[in-house]
Amino acid sequence: MKRFIYYFGWAIFIGFICYLGSMYYMSLKSYAEETFDYKRIFIFNLVFPIIIGMFFKLPTLVKDIQQQKKWTFDWVKLLAIGIPSLYIATSPIWTYTSFGEHFLFADYFRITISSPFTTAAGIVLGYCLLDILKK
Repeated sequence: MKRFIYYFGWAIFIGFICYLGSMYYMSLKSYAEETFDYKRIFIFNLVFPIIIGMFFKLPTLVKDIQQQKKWTFDWVKLLAIGIPSLYIATSPIWTYTSFGEHFLFADYFRITISSPFTTAAGIVLGYCLLDILKK
């Protein structure tokens, strides 16, 4: 029962963060429509899924921190999961820069801008950033 309450509390907390994030997104969207400045929305669409992914890993990381063991760094997971998900999550930003013309799969990523695909890659990246720290 104690474990259920622990994880349920984290689920409520993450849901509240998602709610606050959506409210902030709506205010950014109205600001962008007034000023025609969409940089903040691009940055928010990049950073917020990464933060949510970190929050998904945080409950188990807290339990790992409570144990007194030696920490290691999983380079293989960073290279196999972290780098490709970073590439996909940041693709909307790269396609609108001068570097975007030479971007690998640039035509494909122009189609998927602000799609669930890039959001999922951001969540995977955030989870991976905390998951590569192992005991």
